[in-house]
Amino acid sequence: MTLDLSYLREIEERVPQFLRSLRVGVQAGRYLPCLRGATAVGREMGLGWSCFALKTQHMLGRWDGLDRDEREAWVEFVQDYQRTDGDSVFEDPPQMAMLKKPPGIIARMLSLVGRGPWRPDPLSIALAETKQAVATLAEIGAEPRRPFRGFPLKPERVREWLEAQDWSRPWGAGGQSAGMVVFIKTQAPAFMPQRDVDELLDVCRDFYAALVDAETGAYFRGATPAHGELVNGAMKVLMALDWLDMPVHYPDRLIAITLAAPPKPEGCHLVDAIYVLHRALAGRPADAAVREFCGHVVESIRAHANDDGGFSFFARKAQTHYYGVEVSRGLEESDIQGTCLLVWALAMTAQMCGVEAGWKMMRP
Repeated sequence: MTLDLSYLREIEERVPQFLRSLRVGVQAGRYLPCLRGATAVGREMGLGWSCFALKTQHMLGRWDGLDRDEREAWVEFVQDYQRTDGDSVFEDPPQMAMLKKPPGIIARMLSLVGRGPWRPDPLSIALAETKQAVATLAEIGAEPRRPFRGFPLKPERVREWLEAQDWSRPWGAGGQSAGMVVFIKTQAPAFMPQRDVDELLDVCRDFYAALVDAETGAYFRGATPAHGELVNGAMKVLMALDWLDMPVHYPDRLIAITLAAPPKPEGCHLVDAIYVLHRALAGRPADAAVREFCGHVVESIRAHANDDGGFSFFARKAQTHYYGVEVSRGLEESDIQGTCLLVWALAMTAQMCGVEAGWKMMRP
């Protein structure tokens, strides 16, 4: 299935209408995760949904067309989630309250035999949300009210932190390391001399250069991970390389590995595979094999489109959990995360395949 301009123009009209349906009251930047099936905590949360909506408007070229007062109020809405104490982390209070809530008796009993539900570390989630908020603000030329400081500030500490990550599971390790790169690149210059910042960034560059696997072009240690973990982990590292202004180390090998198997038909898997191809091509024309792969991905993306105008994270089913918190009942409807991710995948696919839609790229 090919990607044509008429389909993208249809998306340009339908997605903003979907986003309007999720707006809460008159507060600029306040959105729901989905329209009908949101849980109580999903309705109370706001930081992640605001970032997804803002990035989607930006990619579609709609952000600059918003009223200036609305844009400024939206930026302030995101900035308001930053704490004024400690390292000035961004936190969504309802999300943190749910993550810190003691597990129920059944979950506690299951955990005794190693079968309890996964419970993410609240600090790790706060760091992930901080990275998303910082990157979203940077996308439109805005900044946090205070520089975030919760990351290593010495070269040896940066190196130790990178080495300490579990690179046999590159999806998680890559995502955490990309967050640190974003913090060094965007936050450290506010309170460190630029030469010291550059030294920290060089440590990251050297680490990734030593980490890359020459055979696959992916980034891991130990046995070669399963294909999905391999590609998704590479995506996270390529995000970091983008902020580091580094090229992909073995682009053709990484393209070949990505094309070896189709991604799972879920929002993050679809966009991760497309992002790897987009970054590895680095503006080169897509060959027949890449175009065929992209065609299959576009077909999968179309299966996520719903009558409400957006996209669902799963095919015909809204995203149910966000960083371990149940935010929706998973009804047959679009959700704001799936919509943002799949619009991004379409934007990158259009650029790779030479379809001039005028959409903007996103720097995650």
